[in-house]
Amino acid sequence: MVLKVLHVAETARGGVATVLRQLLSDDKVVNFCLLPDSHCDDVISPLEKRVFTFKRKKRNLISFLHFIISYIRVLKEINPHVIYLHSSFAGFFCRIINFLYKEKATKVIYCPHAFAFMMKSNNIQKKIFLYIEKKLQSLADVIICTSVYEQNIAKENGLKSNNLEVIYNGVEEPVDVTNIKSPYDSKYINILYVGRFDYQKGFDLVNELASKITNNKRMTIIGEAVRGQDDFTSVSSPNITYRGWMSVEEIAPYFYYADVLFMPSRWESFGLVAVEAQSYGLPVVASDCCSLPEVIINNETGYLFETESITEAIDILENKNKNEWKQMRVYCKKNYIDNFTTENFVSKINKLYLELEKN
Repeated sequence: MVLKVLHVAETARGGVATVLRQLLSDDKVVNFCLLPDSHCDDVISPLEKRVFTFKRKKRNLISFLHFIISYIRVLKEINPHVIYLHSSFAGFFCRIINFLYKEKATKVIYCPHAFAFMMKSNNIQKKIFLYIEKKLQSLADVIICTSVYEQNIAKENGLKSNNLEVIYNGVEEPVDVTNIKSPYDSKYINILYVGRFDYQKGFDLVNELASKITNNKRMTIIGEAVRGQDDFTSVSSPNITYRGWMSVEEIAPYFYYADVLFMPSRWESFGLVAVEAQSYGLPVVASDCCSLPEVIINNETGYLFETESITEAIDILENKNKNEWKQMRVYCKKNYIDNFTTENFVSKINKLYLELEKN
């Protein structure tokens, strides 16, 4: 019997899309997926026979209703052996629906891609998110934590350890861009930022850094505000170049030819961008928050600074030259190959499928 796996995502941008692309490439199981129609191209062609979509313009009640109706329809149509839920909203709605509709033999994997209660929000919101996760924990056979940090935070906040399992995300093999011209002016030390323009990712610190770095440095910003935050692109500085949201292929030369990645996150369950950068040999200067010390080897594949300490970050970036960043490249690639390849990630997920099938 070939295992049928249904992947479900209420939103599929950024890190979730990266993870899904790798899982859907696995030919050891038959993969299906349910994705927002507006995010489908980030993951896979909507023309694929095993791809189901629902209408989603933004996160609101109408989109949630489309998602719920589509999920129930797909669940009944394909009757999967394993349901793999990606992120908090899919985890919330689908686990409740599963309790009412799914076959008891169907196994459920839930990966929050960062528990919502980890966010730096107000205490009431945190308590609500935590309450929901505790109540629904037993409705998943396995909850995947993408770092030891995330697993520890979950246990410290009262989740039971019996179905919490750590599996590091993988990152796709870097795109060969050696025949593509560098997008940077090589006379500068080129600092790259990749991510959402929001508080979690520390984008306010990016703007502050750009206003204080010396004239021999330039910053390139890739990403956009995707959750209704202020449009930070209105902040102008001669040191900043905005490039908008990019595909995997488009972003590759920016990773490959940059001197260093700047990642001032306030919380991360894993730190996918840091691993993507290292896969191209790009060192990372990042905050020491959450899981980032698990994916960045301090003083070897980059440097960690105290979370929100822009002064410390500036000091690191001002005191390193191009050659010093270049010397780190070999260690960055080794860290990626040893720990974070797609092959390694998918192998661990396949092992999990087999374990669930036996139980």
